[in-house]
Amino acid sequence: LEISQPVLDFFEMEKIRHIDRYTQGKFASFELDITYPVAWGKEAIEARLASLCAQAEDAVRAGYSILIISDRRVDRDNVAIPALVALSAIHQHLVNRGLRTSTGLVVETGSARETHHFALLGGYGAEAVHPYLALETLLDLAGHSHFGPEVDGYKAIRNFVKATGKGLKKVMSKMGISTYMSYTGAQIF
Repeated sequence: LEISQPVLDFFEMEKIRHIDRYTQGKFASFELDITYPVAWGKEAIEARLASLCAQAEDAVRAGYSILIISDRRVDRDNVAIPALVALSAIHQHLVNRGLRTSTGLVVETGSARETHHFALLGGYGAEAVHPYLALETLLDLAGHSHFGPEVDGYKAIRNFVKATGKGLKKVMSKMGISTYMSYTGAQIF
């Protein structure tokens, strides 16, 4: 599977979420929810990370080729582990088990909005990122004519994705890296 750039819009994320339909079952995705109940307290993060790592390992061994690390279920009763922390823990766990090359990691997060956020997520193992909150914000702003009449929400999303892609290229080129594949998981920060 290939994507043209690592920032996914809504349509591309849905394709990955249901990749088995598009590939006649050759690829399958599995979602890892990185939220946990607020009532568990701050001590729950380590236990939840261990649980996520075990879930990821089990999913890869069961044949899932794409793991979606998502904080989409965050709400008043559920808090999210920071996406970078969860991604890094899962990535390292799979590397240590010799399973990392058997799966792709996609991060669906509301916390990614700046080029540096995408660069960090890529550097710690994300092959793609779906910044749902940033994209939903762009749709909302376009609905209120903040960008002028000539820019609709979907054009604003395309512009954001394109600008973020150019920013990532600039970050990688300054480090002497020419492809996103080489950058993914390199942990050069």
